[in-house]
Amino acid sequence: MGTTTTAKPITPAPSDETAAFNSYAELAALVWSKQSRHHYYDDVMQIVAKALASPCAAISVRHGSEVIEHEFQSDQKNAQFWMPGVQQFLTESMTEVGSKARLLDSRDGESRIALLAATLFDTSQEPIGAIALIVGRTGSFDVARKLLFLESLTCYASFAGREEQQTQERKVSSGDVNQAMNQASQYVTPEQLAFAITNNLRNKLDCEQVALGMTTRKQVKILSISGLDRVARQSSGVRTIQAAMEECYDADRIMVCADEGVWSTDDVGSKYRLHQQWRECVKGDTVASLPLHAQDKVVAILSLRRGAGRPFTKEQIEQVLSNVEPFASALLLLHKANRGLHRHGVDSATTAVKRLLEKGKMGRKIIALLIIAATAWITFGKIDYNLTIPCVIKPSEIRHISAPFDAVLLQTHVQQGDLVKRGDLLCSFDQRDLQQSKTELNAELNIYELEKDQAMAEDNPVDFQLALANQRLARARLDILETRIERCTFRSPIDGVVVAGDLRKRIGSIVALGDPLFEIAPHHGMIIELAVPESDADEMTLDLTGSFATIARPGQTRTLRISRILPQTEIRERGNACVVEAIADLDEYWIRPGMEGVARIHVGRRPVWWIGVHRIVDYLQLKLWL
Repeated sequence: MGTTTTAKPITPAPSDETAAFNSYAELAALVWSKQSRHHYYDDVMQIVAKALASPCAAISVRHGSEVIEHEFQSDQKNAQFWMPGVQQFLTESMTEVGSKARLLDSRDGESRIALLAATLFDTSQEPIGAIALIVGRTGSFDVARKLLFLESLTCYASFAGREEQQTQERKVSSGDVNQAMNQASQYVTPEQLAFAITNNLRNKLDCEQVALGMTTRKQVKILSISGLDRVARQSSGVRTIQAAMEECYDADRIMVCADEGVWSTDDVGSKYRLHQQWRECVKGDTVASLPLHAQDKVVAILSLRRGAGRPFTKEQIEQVLSNVEPFASALLLLHKANRGLHRHGVDSATTAVKRLLEKGKMGRKIIALLIIAATAWITFGKIDYNLTIPCVIKPSEIRHISAPFDAVLLQTHVQQGDLVKRGDLLCSFDQRDLQQSKTELNAELNIYELEKDQAMAEDNPVDFQLALANQRLARARLDILETRIERCTFRSPIDGVVVAGDLRKRIGSIVALGDPLFEIAPHHGMIIELAVPESDADEMTLDLTGSFATIARPGQTRTLRISRILPQTEIRERGNACVVEAIADLDEYWIRPGMEGVARIHVGRRPVWWIGVHRIVDYLQLKLWL
């Protein structure tokens, strides 16, 4: 179908027949060079685009729940023009099976191009995607030739894709127990290893769902289900899978639930109630469970689910079992490595008692005596009990400097963190309006002086007293004005450090009455404020001593003494805390208010066992009212 468009120039496809054979060779080489479908189909698209000299191509392939999409652009400028059309043509081609072409002509008739698309197939000859691209053309015959060439490339790529999948399966089947252990060494927990196994098998076998559970105390705990970040063990679907796994664990044999006639031998169980129930829940899909052995016992169960039209073959089940069973030992090892402290302690104690009761080997007896001695020391011994408490250095007093009236900030001379001495200039306000008002008041005083002299000359006592009163009022206003002028310049009242106040961004703006300008703390007289948790508040008494170190210089410790305990608690970042003040030698030049540190308070001697368990006892008493 012809369409008129403003076409960008496209280079025509090469006529060299050798390029076609090179394309087939490159597609065949992909089978042995790539490790994933994503890389495989990306390279297929690039090879096809190169063979047809296409500046713009796109591919979309679906494998199970996995969707693979890639784009190719050899010329960025032209690709931005043609890519939307190629993507639209690809979408249209996904709904149809086979190859198709669309011819386009420019308005001037000079540029002639074509959109081509072809379908990709899976191992069962079912369509799984398509590839679309744009090429130059010289005539209908040339377009037909290129379409046939594209169809042959996609057919070959589909065949090579099947070979690629079989190659991946052969690579998996070559592993043994040692290789499985090496691969499992990169995982920390059995859940992580199970997550990798289930999702890998789902992609390799094209399954709808793969689950892996581990046996503990004659029960199965599901570690991972493919496609899920976590296992919701209370959901009905997960419980159904778990029941099927436990059925396989009890029977210790492979179980497959599929259509009648697919499994007919006694090697595989095919008529088990819980697996039938699982199959009914998934609307007739084929389900299977495989026991994984290690150390002559079943340690894990692998369950698979695939669409009803794609049953498992016996060869596939055997191959999966041979590939996955070596990982059973790795799962068991990771499970032992991730046991809880209680389980580790019970197992270690049991082993130690067994060895101790064996005859001979005096060393074991000595070790037992040492353990008994340590237990006695923990029970009856006492050690120094120290509290480690976060703290912060704070000034004992702070001088606040605020704006005495509304004025314009002219300049600032210090900022937060600067050291100042008494009388040092801090900042100043604009005095021009005040100076002008002062000049006006001086002029008024002169006028009132003249009026007073005139009234005196005219012997008019009333005018004289009025001029005198106005003169006094003007002088009072002048005194207020001069006081304001003096207060336009702010100086430090003490020697110290500016702990708050950075007015550089406010220069030229109006500062309102009462706005804070600076906070200055003295160099000396700083205190240490400790935030003691409520659980340790009863241990705090006056005159307790300890040591203190700042985060800035943790190697330098100082002796401190509790000087004050505030009567009320305060809400801090870690919860309620009792605020305690302590004094120490903090006259070093580098010490600044706000520095944080850690204080170690010496409370006294306490029993060893009490130090270890008193917090647990307090928690139980609080929660359980024991």
